[in-house]
Amino acid sequence: MWKTTLAGFLIAVVAILTAQWLEGTPLRLLLQPTAAAIVFGATLGAVVVQSNAQDLLGAIRLLKWLLQPEPEQSQALKHVHEWAKLAHRDGFLKLDGMAAQIANPWLRKGLEMVADNFEAERIRQALQRDLHEHEVRVRRAIKVWEAAAGYAPTIGIIGSVLGLMHIMTGFEDTGAIGQGLASAFVATFYGLALANLVCLPLANKFKTLLAMQVQGSLVYVDGLGFIAEKRHPRQILAALESTAHHKNLQGVGA
Repeated sequence: MWKTTLAGFLIAVVAILTAQWLEGTPLRLLLQPTAAAIVFGATLGAVVVQSNAQDLLGAIRLLKWLLQPEPEQSQALKHVHEWAKLAHRDGFLKLDGMAAQIANPWLRKGLEMVADNFEAERIRQALQRDLHEHEVRVRRAIKVWEAAAGYAPTIGIIGSVLGLMHIMTGFEDTGAIGQGLASAFVATFYGLALANLVCLPLANKFKTLLAMQVQGSLVYVDGLGFIAEKRHPRQILAALESTAHHKNLQGVGA
């Protein structure tokens, strides 16, 4: 997944630099450490003021999602079908050994509840409650990225104003005014680029990945409930495939 993210970012950067080169503008004008310090530092500061430590850490952890493969419903269907066949053939106690091999604590909890003969409705309620709490935490972390996208352009303008103030103090050097103005507006460019090339695209990508993750998790919720109800593996697979197909059609029409 990181490959598409990096490719998209590189395409945008190359397009901007190529346009600058075609216009004959020196590329070194875009390299302004002072403007970068103002925009990136002040944007981070504003986000820290707005957010709590848990949301900030959550926003940083979301970057790990870019290194992972996209979640697939087919994997959830495959796992549930295998567990259903195992429980149907050898009994629920066999699922306890499978649960110990699962790294995901939420999924391990659900499988353990099935192995311990919890009622299907209780299993669904417990898993759905935990899934909802997870979704709320992730959405709050995504809002940190959206907040950064909101602050960055305005802070870029602040950086440009500071640059103009610096130019005005040396107004007698008329030869440097043109270059100074160009440098001053680099802060605005940095703010807009940070918002529209980094923060907003990442926030939207995280929303998409969260939706895919939740869809796959709901397959587990329904599937483990069906296993607890002792349905036949083929019936479970047919029911889950029908539900997944319906949700996909809803997504296409949205």
